[in-house]
Amino acid sequence: MAPRALITGASGLIGRWVLQHWGDTPVEPVPVRHTDVDLLAPGAAADLVERTAPTHVVHLAWSASGRADYRTTDDNERWLDATLELVEAVRASGSTVWLTGTAVDDEDDAADAYARSKARLKATLAPLIEDSSVGWLRPFYVFDEARRRPALVDLATTARESGETLHLRSPHQHHDFVHASDVGRAVVAAVSHDLVGEVPIGSGSLRSVADLVTRLGAPWSADDAQQTPAPTHSGDTADTTRLAAVGWAPTRTEEFFTHG
Repeated sequence: MAPRALITGASGLIGRWVLQHWGDTPVEPVPVRHTDVDLLAPGAAADLVERTAPTHVVHLAWSASGRADYRTTDDNERWLDATLELVEAVRASGSTVWLTGTAVDDEDDAADAYARSKARLKATLAPLIEDSSVGWLRPFYVFDEARRRPALVDLATTARESGETLHLRSPHQHHDFVHASDVGRAVVAAVSHDLVGEVPIGSGSLRSVADLVTRLGAPWSADDAQQTPAPTHSGDTADTTRLAAVGWAPTRTEEFFTHG
C-alpha cells in the first residue's frame, strides 16, 4: 500500500497551507475537515484511523484562533480527550503521528483553557515525545495577514482600512512571529523527513508587536493606561536547527517583515 497521510484540521489556518505545500511529497495527503467528521464525538477519532488505514497522521484539528472563544471554550478539554484517543489508535495501527503544541505548552500554570489543555497533552505524551515515538510540532506565534489571524492582525487590518489608530497594550513585547505558510512547509518537511520528537517552528528572530502592526500598515499608539506584563515566553525564539538541516527556512516570514 502506498503511504498515506491523514491530515485533520485540513481547512484550518495551518492545514490549508500544509495542503498547498504538499507538492511532490511521496506520501499521499488525505485531508479531513470538520465538515467530514466530528472528531469530538467519542470514538470518532479511532474509527477514522480504522477506516482510512493511514501510514502517517498529522493532527492539526483543535479549537484555535478562528473562533473568538478558543482560549476559554470547554471544547479544549474535549480536544484533549479526542487527541489522546487518536494517538492511541494510531500507535496501535503501527503508524506515525504528528501533533501540534504551542510556544507556551511547557507552562505549569497556563493562563487559559487552550494553553492548559495543550500543556496537559504534552505532559501526558512526554515519554513518547522524548523517545521520538510521536512528532510534537511546536509553532510559536503564527500569523497570516490574508486570513486576518490572530485577533491582533484583524484589529490592525481593520484600523488600517478605517484610518483609525490602534491602541496597543503591549507594543514593545517581543515574540517569535512566524507566517502560517512557513508553518505549513515545516509540517510537510517534518513528515517528509520523518522528524519526530519535538520540532520547534518559528523564525528564530524576535519582533515586537508594534513591528507586526506597522508591517500591516496600521497606525498605532501605546495604551499606557492598560499596559500588560510580558507573558512568560515573551523573548523566546524557536530552535529551528532540525528543520534547517532538511532545507527549511522561514522565507515567507522574512519576506513579510522585510518588505511588509
